Amino acid sequence: MEYIFFKDTSLVKGVIFPKSQLGFRKMCKICDAAEKLFDKKGFYETSIADICRLAGTAIGTFYIYFVDKTAIYNYLVRNYYVIIKKYISKSIKNCKTRYEMEREGLKAFIRFGLAHPQCYKIIWGSSHIDPELFEDYYLRFAESYTGALKEYGHELLDIDYSTIAWALMGIANFVCLKEIMAHKRPSEKELDTTVDEVMKLLSRGMFKP
Repeated sequence: MEYIFFKDTSLVKGVIFPKSQLGFRKMCKICDAAEKLFDKKGFYETSIADICRLAGTAIGTFYIYFVDKTAIYNYLVRNYYVIIKKYISKSIKNCKTRYEMEREGLKAFIRFGLAHPQCYKIIWGSSHIDPELFEDYYLRFAESYTGALKEYGHELLDIDYSTIAWALMGIANFVCLKEIMAHKRPSEKELDTTVDEVMKLLSRGMFKP
């Protein structure tokens, strides 16, 4: 997983970012271990000692970067938000229409989810570990998505942009989950077929003829 150095540390409370690249690599190693354990054992069953053991580092090193276990969990969720947006943005940068963007964005999201299925357990787990974090994660996505749809209003039917943004987020989440639960990586052709089936739905209920 790629990790982001947050300049606005108010978003990642309890995280102390290192000043050197070496320090950041050590921090990322701890994050990798935490992500694996939170996915496998869950937040409550994972201890800081477990994380440090898997990362091959001393417990004292953990506290150089994170004030507690909640802080590293918070960081992972915030990091997913940035990385997923970055991944989707890269996939749609050459698209000319909103229709193309929706298709390529959905395909990219599914690809990301298949490569990082642990995201579901960790992001959704925040709903009871830190409900405010969970709400903020999706509210930020919805706000950004709503703004993007408004820019292409001329392609869309007369639908409330915020409502359709949430609906599209739900479709993407559960279509991706369907592929993950199949326990096999779809071929490019199979992935295209899945995405095209979703686009049939959108073309008849969202886009102007």
